[in-house]
Amino acid sequence: MVGFAGRRFSVGSSDPDHHAEPPHEVEIDAFQLADRCVSAADFIEFLRDEPDALDHTLIDCIDPAFIVNRAGAFELRPGCGDFPMIQISYWGAAAYCNWLSHREALPVVYDLEQRTAELGTGGYRLPTEAEWEAACQEGRPKGTRPAPDECNSADAGPTCRALRAGETLAGNFLPGAPAPIPVAGLSPDAAGLHQMLGNVREWCHDRYGAYAPGFQRNPVGSARGAFRVVRGGSFVDPGHTLSPATRTAAHEDTRCEVYGFRVVRQG
Repeated sequence: MVGFAGRRFSVGSSDPDHHAEPPHEVEIDAFQLADRCVSAADFIEFLRDEPDALDHTLIDCIDPAFIVNRAGAFELRPGCGDFPMIQISYWGAAAYCNWLSHREALPVVYDLEQRTAELGTGGYRLPTEAEWEAACQEGRPKGTRPAPDECNSADAGPTCRALRAGETLAGNFLPGAPAPIPVAGLSPDAAGLHQMLGNVREWCHDRYGAYAPGFQRNPVGSARGAFRVVRGGSFVDPGHTLSPATRTAAHEDTRCEVYGFRVVRQG
């Protein structure tokens, strides 16, 4: 976990590729963000500890999944542990966060039955998009873009492409095709975070909605709706569309190979 101080800063962008208008000021409290996305090896530990916690309404175990379901039990495919946990819905990611909180004797954030969240409990959760953007801005100065071998985007360079899952058929990704790379496969950014841009789109806490103009403190998104903010872009997204401000939306039940997540805690 990497610590970030509370701050007031500008979020959003006037670039139409970023879907993040209007730029505005927010203030957020201190937080700790995981330096990398949750890996398949991390997630299988949760599934083995709580085998009845998830079903196929929250996670897909069909190709090209790194975790599969065999004879009613979850299995990690050989050679897949270092790759990001993919094909996981928003609420599947929330279940993992609750498990982490239980393991460290922290209050849980999510009520999975009611599909609600209490962010102030102190347990593990998904980052708000303001927290995510603050961390990404600290690691990559505003206005700069990663070089092709610094980001697993659709335009990734040869060094990055050589790390893709398809090169070893991990998860049955095909050689030469766009695919994830290991969660710490590239060097961290200036803030110590791996792959905030590219590789997999990362679930954020917020429900997706248009930005409201004006100052906000600890914003948490729209009050209702089933679409959540995802940040960072993925291995299928063009590099020029990726920035700390870029935001897109996905239905919270989406389970797709381009979606993953990292965890956060307050303080």
